[in-house]
Amino acid sequence: MRCRLAATALLFAGTAHAWSHRTADGTVTPSVVHGTLAGPVATFTARFVIPVEAAAYTETLAQIDLPPHGLVTGATVTTNGTPVPLDLLGAEDASNRFGALSADAVGTGERASAVLISGEPGSVQVGVAAAHSGVWTIDLTVSAPTCFYRDMRYVDVPESWRKVAEFSLRRPLPAEAELDAACQPDGAANGTWIGFPASELTRRRSGERIGTFAGRVALGEEHVVRLELDLAGELSDTPRDLATVILVDGSRSMSTDDREAQQQIVASYLRKAPDSRVQVIAYARFAKPLLPGWTTASQAATRVDRELRGLAQRNGSNFDVGLAEATSWLERIGGTRRIVLVTDERMAERLAATSPVTLRRMLPAGTLVHVVAVGATAQQPVRDEEAKLAPLAAATDGMAVRIGPVKQPELLDATLLVRPISLDRIVVKAPGWTKLSPSSAVPCGDETDLLLAEGTACTWWGEGDASSGPIVVEGLLWGKRTQRMLHADPSRGRDVARELSAFGSLDEPMQNKANAMARAVNAHWSLYAQWGGRAKYTEGFGMGGMGGSGSICGCDSIGTIGHGRGTGSYYPPTDLEHQLWPLLAACHVEEATIQVHLEMTLTEIVDLSATISPPNGTSAAVLRQQQTCVEDALWDAAPMLSHIEDSQTFDVNLHR
Repeated sequence: MRCRLAATALLFAGTAHAWSHRTADGTVTPSVVHGTLAGPVATFTARFVIPVEAAAYTETLAQIDLPPHGLVTGATVTTNGTPVPLDLLGAEDASNRFGALSADAVGTGERASAVLISGEPGSVQVGVAAAHSGVWTIDLTVSAPTCFYRDMRYVDVPESWRKVAEFSLRRPLPAEAELDAACQPDGAANGTWIGFPASELTRRRSGERIGTFAGRVALGEEHVVRLELDLAGELSDTPRDLATVILVDGSRSMSTDDREAQQQIVASYLRKAPDSRVQVIAYARFAKPLLPGWTTASQAATRVDRELRGLAQRNGSNFDVGLAEATSWLERIGGTRRIVLVTDERMAERLAATSPVTLRRMLPAGTLVHVVAVGATAQQPVRDEEAKLAPLAAATDGMAVRIGPVKQPELLDATLLVRPISLDRIVVKAPGWTKLSPSSAVPCGDETDLLLAEGTACTWWGEGDASSGPIVVEGLLWGKRTQRMLHADPSRGRDVARELSAFGSLDEPMQNKANAMARAVNAHWSLYAQWGGRAKYTEGFGMGGMGGSGSICGCDSIGTIGHGRGTGSYYPPTDLEHQLWPLLAACHVEEATIQVHLEMTLTEIVDLSATISPPNGTSAAVLRQQQTCVEDALWDAAPMLSHIEDSQTFDVNLHR
């Protein structure tokens, strides 16, 4: 059994994580990233494990890329196992404090150590003053807005973040083009997406899976509001008890293209609602059922296709007769009752002038009617409020669509007639607010033809004052008007300010106020911590800042120093003897002398050997036990080094 020892104070706590890597342009990548979601905002903790050198002073030890609209809101630096939180200070104040350390050394005693994190949204710089060599762990807290898409919330992050993000965030992604279209990113090159589950809308009832967030922030006398509208990945369900009468136009005015489009939409409807019950009725002067009775859609498909292809065209476009026949069939069955009325819109004047209310009265209570206008122009079904019979559909909470024959009939999609798949004609009514456009995100409202597909989201920004009141969002689910009244939440004000700070698109006075309200690293704020002694640094001494690639230290190897062969002639020797000897306390080797050879990459031991010179009289069995115990104890070690290299070796003498 391995020797488990209590001398953990000598072990570096950060070695459980991978080392941060510096790219050719000086950017440092994280060793691990965790994330949580609160409403529409993601909060990340990104860890950076960075070696520093004694007496180092630099304003640009590292550059750190963030999500394009991400802001650092907090940070902690851990040295020798001691965490030091950074304080949020005015950017100028923090810079002055850090700069004051760069004067010629004054006084005696230990130098102060400090960390300065400054920059703008999307990227920050880390400056350090290090009294001693060691390995610093810097944990950044980063806030970033998210994009809602298909019951997930996505954040565009640097490529290196996804590689080290916790497993739950690295789930399979939709096609990049889909996310780009839905989220319209305008930031980091070489970025990628990570996602958070956001399934709360899926638990709501069919047709009510609409989510809203609204926050407001006071920027002096001006107030800014942000509203987000989200639709679940499946906005509604197909009713299990659905019964549909499909009325097909059998009149002589139907062209070949019209008939082809009609056949395609009927076939698609049957595919999209395979378990529902259907009856298909052709109308001209009279109405004629094409099925012997109510039939399951999947079983009716073949016969309906055959009947439509052989349908003899006749005079008359009496859809009112078709509605009467549909009524007689619907009255024989319960459940969710619907009519899909296909028409070429060529009809008698008396029918065109008939009130939709009169037509609705012909139908069983609660029957919903969709109108499908066919034409020669090839197109998928699209909503058309200008169709001649659109008022009939609207009077029953249905909708009118227009289609044309497509070259690949199997790709024609009638889902929008089976269940609502979008919120249409969205309007934002915001008395006292003036619309803003600070970002490139999909906007809500003011465009009467706006359609928001299920699984997607839109945002609305407005500027007002303290008296600006609630906001109303309206839209149509088929023909049913849906309304939400929102009272913007002031408790989300900081999130709104951070997003505005990241966009940087307001006029200067308001932008300055947003930056101040954000309380995150930007043009107004920086993060700073200082600890240790009082002596200062000679200007320019120590690390030279960013540049190079690979390992951050990037130093030249020399010969033997102190108790091992190390690096950098001006670095103090690594005293491994005093670190390793206490680890052997349980091995009972107090009277022995032990020669240890360590091969290390960074702070990882990759190979070791130990040669024990025991006192006279030690038995072979005891020597074997000691050898095993010593090797196990040393393999568990994590030495603290005075300088870190990609590869180095140490020869250490251990004795009492």
